[in-house]
Amino acid sequence: IKKIADEGYKLIITVDCGISGTEEIDYAYSLGMEVIITDHHEPLEVLPKALAVIDCKRKDNKYPFNSLAGVGVAFKLIQAIGIRLDLEEKEYLKFLDIVCIGTISDIVPLVDENRVIAKLGLKLVENTRSPGVKALLNAAAYKEVNSNTVSFGMAPRINACGRMGFEKEALRLFLTDSVEEAREIAKRLNQYNQERQTAEKKIFEEAVQMIETSEKDKAGIILGSPNWHHGVIGIVSSKVTDLYFKPSVLV
Repeated sequence: IKKIADEGYKLIITVDCGISGTEEIDYAYSLGMEVIITDHHEPLEVLPKALAVIDCKRKDNKYPFNSLAGVGVAFKLIQAIGIRLDLEEKEYLKFLDIVCIGTISDIVPLVDENRVIAKLGLKLVENTRSPGVKALLNAAAYKEVNSNTVSFGMAPRINACGRMGFEKEALRLFLTDSVEEAREIAKRLNQYNQERQTAEKKIFEEAVQMIETSEKDKAGIILGSPNWHHGVIGIVSSKVTDLYFKPSVLV
């Protein structure tokens, strides 16, 4: 927030976060900025004091569908601005490929408006003009473009960037206009995903070994190791819970 203020910006629009960031938003205002929140997480009792708080989980929400993904809420803001500025529909609907990828990847229920976003968006993904989306599709190497392609081919590669500490790579992939740069980034995404899978397998095997030798009879599982990658332990914790039917914490 300080960095954004120092660069002279007067407005922050959050995406998929901010609904519980009351202190952070107060801080942004103290630096002379305004904030618009777009989020889909559960709000606290008191909403942040922002210029606008757009979240269909708000208790006073009147929007007819309350299960949009974070990307879906951001898209609704873009759509509303497009309508207010009297733009042609294609000016905002052209982003539905990205909205679709985000919606399916976020594992929100694919019903109602999410289903429409997914169905229309997948058609756009198939014929995308985005060099990044095209390169990601090629990297995933799926024959058909459907929700499985996004869930199991594209999403893990995008997520692997953040998990392995290279989150800006995924952003560059979606923003680049260069086919060559998109290919290079997609190659690196494949590599991060492989590293993530290797780290995940190693941590899981170590965790299971620790459980079998000392933790098996306990009501919950709490394990730690200084060598475990913090970006991956969440996935492993889910797998441990699935295997042993017990709550688990990995540190």
